[in-house]
Amino acid sequence: MRRYLTLICLLFLAIPAGVSISGCIRNPAGNYCNGLGYGLKTTDVYAIDLEPRTTGISMAFGQTRQISSPTAKTCKGDSASVSQYTYGTTNNKMVDISPSGNLCAGTWNRNSGGGIADYTICNFPNPQPSTGGLPYSTAYISASADSVTSNPVEVFVHAPISSVTLALTGTSGGQQQQCYSQGAITQLDAEACYAGTNNTQYEFCAPPTVTNFACKGGLAPGVTSVPECTSAIGTLSYTVGTARVASINPETNQITAELPGTTVITSSIAGTGSAAGYFSTCPPKSISVTLNGATSGTVTQGVQQNLTTVVTDTNGNTISGLTLDYQSTNPLNITAGTTGGITASFPGAASVYAICQPASCNPAPINVVGLLGTGLPVSSNAVDITTPGTASSYVWLSAPGKSQYFVPIELISGTLGSTVRLPYVPNSMVMDQTGANLYFGSSHELMIYSTSNNSLSKQDPSVPGVVLAVAPNNQSLLINDPVRQVFYVYNASGSIASTFGGMGSAASWTPDSKTLYITDSASLGAGHTDTLYVFNANTGWTTYNLTASGGATNLAITVPGVGAYLSGNPTVAHTWCPTGTVGDYASMVFYPQGDSVNAQTDVLAATVDGQHVLGAGMAGGGVTLYDIGVTIPNGACPAAIANVLQPLTIAHTLNPFAVNVNATSVDAVVPSPASNLAFITYNGTTAGAQLPYYIPGTGGAAGTLNYVTLANSSAITAPVAGAFSPDDTIFFVSTAGDNQIHYIDVKTLTDKQQISPNLPPCAPGSDPNCTITMPTTTPVPATAIAVKPRATT
Repeated sequence: MRRYLTLICLLFLAIPAGVSISGCIRNPAGNYCNGLGYGLKTTDVYAIDLEPRTTGISMAFGQTRQISSPTAKTCKGDSASVSQYTYGTTNNKMVDISPSGNLCAGTWNRNSGGGIADYTICNFPNPQPSTGGLPYSTAYISASADSVTSNPVEVFVHAPISSVTLALTGTSGGQQQQCYSQGAITQLDAEACYAGTNNTQYEFCAPPTVTNFACKGGLAPGVTSVPECTSAIGTLSYTVGTARVASINPETNQITAELPGTTVITSSIAGTGSAAGYFSTCPPKSISVTLNGATSGTVTQGVQQNLTTVVTDTNGNTISGLTLDYQSTNPLNITAGTTGGITASFPGAASVYAICQPASCNPAPINVVGLLGTGLPVSSNAVDITTPGTASSYVWLSAPGKSQYFVPIELISGTLGSTVRLPYVPNSMVMDQTGANLYFGSSHELMIYSTSNNSLSKQDPSVPGVVLAVAPNNQSLLINDPVRQVFYVYNASGSIASTFGGMGSAASWTPDSKTLYITDSASLGAGHTDTLYVFNANTGWTTYNLTASGGATNLAITVPGVGAYLSGNPTVAHTWCPTGTVGDYASMVFYPQGDSVNAQTDVLAATVDGQHVLGAGMAGGGVTLYDIGVTIPNGACPAAIANVLQPLTIAHTLNPFAVNVNATSVDAVVPSPASNLAFITYNGTTAGAQLPYYIPGTGGAAGTLNYVTLANSSAITAPVAGAFSPDDTIFFVSTAGDNQIHYIDVKTLTDKQQISPNLPPCAPGSDPNCTITMPTTTPVPATAIAVKPRATT
C-alpha cells in the first residue's frame, strides 16, 4: 500500500505545470489577439488615441492647456485599462508637457527652488520661433502606455493673435460684398493679425486669394508672403450670432445660408475669440401674395381661406420658411393669421399685406443695418378682402374732460344702456382692436372697462395720463403723463414695457404693432416741443426735430406701415427705410423724412386701400381738405449706392378742396373701414352745421366733396366726433347744439335716426381732468365714440 501511494505522488508531481488534470491548456489560444496562443492578449493595450488628431492644438506663446485624456483600446476594440500614461514631445523647447498632460507653449519650470513646484510656470520659447519671418512653429506630442504610442497630435505655437477677419468668397477686408441664397454652402476661412514692433498689426496668415489685407500694417518687414492659417496657427472654430440666418458644420467649417439677414461670425483660436466679420443670407426682393390666384377675393364668415405667398430673394431665388407679419387694415372684422390664414368674424372689407420685418425677419446687427439689404423691412402687394353681410353693433359714448360717465347703445334694440359712472373724470377713451376693452385715461390712474362683462376690470394708479393709442395686436397701449412728462408703453397684461421722457398730442402704431409714432407741437403750450418720437422693438426710441414744419399735432400711418404722414405746414412723411453709411452707426438715421407735401394740415387719416392720405386744416379763416394721393412702393428699400443707404421717396398727387363750414377748429377726418369714403368732424358755434364727406377719385384725379344735411340742423353747431360701424353701413356722428347721436346711412348718405346719450357734465373743480369752467346741468355732447360688432344678420 505504501508503494502504491508513493507512485501516485510521483505521477502527480510529474504532470507539467501548464496542463490541468483534464489535459486542457491553462492559457487557451482564444485569449490572444492572433488566436495562436502567444503574443498580445485580448485584454492588453493595442492602440492609443490622442485628440484632436485632425485639427491639432493652437497655443500662443506662454499659454498652457490640459490635453484631452487619451483613450486606449484592445485589439478587439474594447476599452483597455491604463494606470498611467507617459507623454512625449518632438521639441520640448517649443512644446513642453508635464507628466499629467498639461501643455506649455514654451518650456515648463523644473527644479526652480524656493519651494516653487515643478510644471507651474510656462516660459516663452527661447529663442522665439520663426518660420519664413513669421513668429510660429509646430511640434508634435504623443502619449504612451504599455509600450504602445498614440498617434501624434500637431501643436501650433505662435505669437498671440490680435484679431481675426473673415475671408470667404465675396469678402474684401472683412466686408462682405455678396449675399448667399438660402441653402448655399461656402467655406469659412480667415486671415489673422499679430502685434509686431510698436504694436503694429501685421498679417499672420490668410487664404491665397486674399490680397487686400485686413491688418493695418500689411506684411511685416522682410516677409513676402503668408501661409494659410491652418498651416501657421491651426484650425479656427466659428460660431454664428443669429442661428436662423446661418449654420456652421464644425467638422468642415462650412457655412450654410438659412434665412434672410446678417449675422456676426465669431472665430476662436488659442483660447481667444473675436468677432471676425459678418455673413449675409440674401434678403427678399419681392413678396407676392394672392388669394386663389388673385389679388382680391371674398371670404365667407367662419370659413378660413389661406393666402399663397411667394418670396424671391435679391438673387432671384425662392425663399421658404420666413416668419412674415400678415397685416389686416380691419382686424376687428377680418384677421390675418401668422401663416396667412384669413378669417372673417364680421362683414366688412380689408386689405391684407405680408411684411418681412426685422428682427423676426431679415435681421441684422444694428451697426450694419442695410448691409446687402439686410436689416430692412420688405412689403408685399395688397390683397383686398370682402366679407358680405351686415352686423349689428355695440356703441360706447363718452365725453372725456367733460363727463365722469359713459353710456352704451345696443343697436339690436336701438336703445341706450345704463349710464356708467367711472371712478374719475376721464381725459381719454380708446378701445382695442377686438373691442374687448375700453381704456380710460386720467390724471389719477388708468381705468380699464371690460366690454364682455360690462364692468370695470382694472384700475392702475402707476400709469396716470392720457391714453393715446392701443396697438393693433392688443398687447400694448401708449399712455402719456403730462405732469411727469413721460411716455409709458404699457402691456395689456398690466406691466410697463418701456418709458421715455416727452409730451405727445397723437400717436399710432403701424399695422404690425412693431413701430410706434408719436407727434408733438410746441404750439400746444408749455412742455410741448416740435418733436417726432419713434419707438421700435428693434431700434428702441429715437426722436426727430420737426421745427421746420411747426411740429405735428396729428398723424396717419400709410397702409402698409411704410411711412407716417405728419400734420403741419408742410405735411411730411417719415418712412421705414433708414439712411446713412452702412457700418457707420453714428451716421444712420432711422425713419427719415421721405416725402413733403405743400399742404397745411391739422388732422390726417389714411384710406383703407392705402392710396390716399386725407388731411384737413384751418387756413385763411376756413377749412381746407387735402387729398394726398400716395403710391406706396412694394418690395425692398432702395439699394445702397457706394455703401450709402438711399431714402425711400413716396410719390404723391395733391388735390385741395375748400370746405364750406363755419368751423373754429378741425377735429378729425374719419375714413371708412371698407370703402373710400371719409367724413370731416369739426368744432363750431354757428347753428345750421352740416356734415362734410369726401369720396376720393382714382389715379390721382380729384374726388367729390359734398355734405349731409343733419336732422334738426338749425340747432346743431358742429359735428364734433364720429365713427363707422365695422360693416360700413352706419356712420355715428355726435353733434353739439342738440347733443345727439345721428345715424348716417352710408349707402344713401342720409340722417335716418337720432338718439340722445344724455351724458351728465362734471362739476367745475371736482376733478383735475374736468375742463368745464361754469356750472351747468345741460348734458354734454359725446366727443369719443367706440364701436364693436356684435352679431351677424
